[in-house]
Amino acid sequence: MTNKEFLDIIKANIKKHGYHLTLVTGGQHPRFSYSIGLTEKLGFELIMAGGFDSVNNNEMIFDYIVNELQSGFAVDSEFLLPDASTFQLNKVDPSWAEKMMLGVYDYYDKTEIVAFQIFPVNRTLDIPLMSELMVSNDPLWKWLDIDWNVKAPKNSYVVTDFDALKGKPIVELMRWEEQKWEMFSKPGPDVTEEEIRIVPLGTILGIDNTLEPVVNLVIGEGLWRENKDSGWQKWE
Repeated sequence: MTNKEFLDIIKANIKKHGYHLTLVTGGQHPRFSYSIGLTEKLGFELIMAGGFDSVNNNEMIFDYIVNELQSGFAVDSEFLLPDASTFQLNKVDPSWAEKMMLGVYDYYDKTEIVAFQIFPVNRTLDIPLMSELMVSNDPLWKWLDIDWNVKAPKNSYVVTDFDALKGKPIVELMRWEEQKWEMFSKPGPDVTEEEIRIVPLGTILGIDNTLEPVVNLVIGEGLWRENKDSGWQKWE
């Protein structure tokens, strides 16, 4: 696709939906998405980073907050969504915007933009604090800058639970396929469908570096431990 063709898609989405939503996946950093085209309407763009339930849910959150802002809600409001989740907007430090919102800079042909992060009150650890200066070699976001150098396929992912992404130690894990692991903060059968999250392997290793031995597991092999301070044991 040429730059002109991509620009035409952005313009068509802005005309049809009011803005274009760019979704960035792949690699081993958490997924993120950002708007292009809200600057004329709101004076700023929006970005969400990490914390994905699903692509559709992500789009719903953007649409809901954009509609509320256009209805007169202030940027310092709390946004209560229909599913009872609550979000706020935090102004994004340029160090994050310059790294992650390249499409906005290209579209407007500017060197400076204004952006706000859509930020859930109940934050998980894969969601950065984008109001603060971006730290070089951040354990979760370093994969924006460096090549994948972990001994596992680049498309590796982890089926985990919400509590693990909140910082509760993972106590059992299994490698089911070459690029697929399950890692839970409690017994797997106790994890409900609503608690399930799927994240890149690099994300989970960035949250807890004591999980690094997982890359050496063979398919069908698992580990367990009592807590974060105890050693790993192999499933028999």
